[in-house]
Amino acid sequence: MIPNLKKALLAFHMTALALLLFLMIAPHSADAEQFSSHMSVQVDHLIEIRNGGLVLISDTFRLSPQLGQKVEPLYGFSVGFPFEYGFNLDYVTAHVEPTKEKLDIDTETELGKIGYYGVTVIFHEPMDLSDGKSYNFTVVFVFSNLVRVSAVRTVSNPVTGETTATLEYTLNFPLYPSLPIDASCNVTVLLPDKASYLNSSLTEDGTDFNLTESDSRITLNHKKSPVKEFAYEPSWLRFSMEEKAATSVIAVNNINREITLDEWGHIISRDLYNVTNKLDRGLSELEIYLPSGAVEPSAEDELGFLEMELSEENTTRYAIHLEDSHRSPLGKDETKTFVVSYSLPWESCINRSSWRDYHLSFIPLENFSWTVRRLTVTLTLPEGAKFYAFSPAPHNLRRSVFKETITYTFQNVTPLHDLRLDFDFEYTMLWASFRPTLWMGIVIIVASSIALLHKASKPTPPPPTIPINMKDLRRFVEAYEEKQRVLADIESTEQKARKEKIPRRQYKIRKRTLENRLSVLSRDLYELRESIRTAGPRYADLMRQIEVAEIELKGVEADVRRTTTLFRRGEISKPAHNKLLEEYRRREDRARTMIEGALLRLKEEIR
Repeated sequence: MIPNLKKALLAFHMTALALLLFLMIAPHSADAEQFSSHMSVQVDHLIEIRNGGLVLISDTFRLSPQLGQKVEPLYGFSVGFPFEYGFNLDYVTAHVEPTKEKLDIDTETELGKIGYYGVTVIFHEPMDLSDGKSYNFTVVFVFSNLVRVSAVRTVSNPVTGETTATLEYTLNFPLYPSLPIDASCNVTVLLPDKASYLNSSLTEDGTDFNLTESDSRITLNHKKSPVKEFAYEPSWLRFSMEEKAATSVIAVNNINREITLDEWGHIISRDLYNVTNKLDRGLSELEIYLPSGAVEPSAEDELGFLEMELSEENTTRYAIHLEDSHRSPLGKDETKTFVVSYSLPWESCINRSSWRDYHLSFIPLENFSWTVRRLTVTLTLPEGAKFYAFSPAPHNLRRSVFKETITYTFQNVTPLHDLRLDFDFEYTMLWASFRPTLWMGIVIIVASSIALLHKASKPTPPPPTIPINMKDLRRFVEAYEEKQRVLADIESTEQKARKEKIPRRQYKIRKRTLENRLSVLSRDLYELRESIRTAGPRYADLMRQIEVAEIELKGVEADVRRTTTLFRRGEISKPAHNKLLEEYRRREDRARTMIEGALLRLKEEIR
């Protein structure tokens, strides 16, 4: 009896639960049915292939009620694509048409069926489509690694004998957007400039794209209505390009941009690129864009300078030649690191609002066509300058006694990211004379200290010392020796220019590059010197000897220039001129011997 009662109670509970679930689901099913049957959806599905292998898919939607039908207010709209493309998605954004006002996006939402990657665009307010109203918005997806080189063909001209290589590319892409509702779809594929269409998956289905050509660029069109809900259409498309105009397919692993504002009104940028070739053949040239107004750019790698030239007049696009007599093309899946250096005019980048308040605004990357996996931007102010506002908030702000450095790090940066950086800082131009004044003050202080030590009646206990960091010692010695080499290269370059052994343009580029490197080394040496000085009086004395010797060298240089000017004016005789130059050389030799002796003692410490 009791078991039967338990069975009856269990059956009652199961029936009640099933009824409750039905009541919960039924209204939603009705809403879904009403949503799908009463609303008209038109979508323009644009696929754009960019140089570098990036693929942008823009879906522009027009939502409207069907004639005489009522649609409930919409809070959002879901769109997606087959799940396998989710691994290639780098970024997604949405905006209202035509105002371009950005919309919020809920990523990785369920479309209502397994096998799809979906996002939901969230409207700012419930969208009323009554009385024949419509609503337009666009969703843009950025993909990488959807383009690959599928074949390389070589054709010989029987008349001229010239050989032309043609690269054939294959693009894998979703032919239609995957939606939870039927829609009318207009598909447009924009091929790269100077590309030729070959065939596609539509060709095998007995249909094909309609081709139009404008300014050497081919556009493919295809329409379908209706595209059924949850369309699952992975597709492919092949196109070809001649090798000389072929689009590169690269992975940009890292860009590290170091910007230094010095006290002389220069803005120096040093951009380190780390890229990997994804082509099935060697990459001999890579195009990059520099900021507008960049002056005397140059590129170099571990072997020295790379040839760099302007791709088109009145643009900021430059071609860097990765292949020359000393270098082989960058092979498939090979990675290369190179540095691009240039300077920017202070007046065009920095606005001055008062006698000491400045504003700097810039975009770290402009006109690029890649996904940068890691972008690091470092900005260093001149000595004495201080940040007091910035947007967005930095990931790291480092302050030393006289300098401030700010650092940002971004992941998976695409051309659609808005990365404008804004800074406000205060700076007094009188700081430009701070360093010479400091050197003279050091000399006076050192001389006074020596006099006081001789007069002291009893020795004072030495100040507490901090254990020396051998890595700092090694870095200081290496950086100082590199500084000496750079100074020697500057002198050699100037001599060659005076003797007209190198072209004027090459001289300017070479000198600017060396001066940029010298500025960076001077900044690093200053920080290392301050660190070593705290390790004890012996290290402080070595740093003092180097600084005094540097002041002496600067004094000798100024005296030589002044004496040469006086001789050219006829104000001093040639014997007097030669005698003074001999005295200056002895002073220079003593100063350089002092520096070499200090560096030698530091090297002995490292060993």
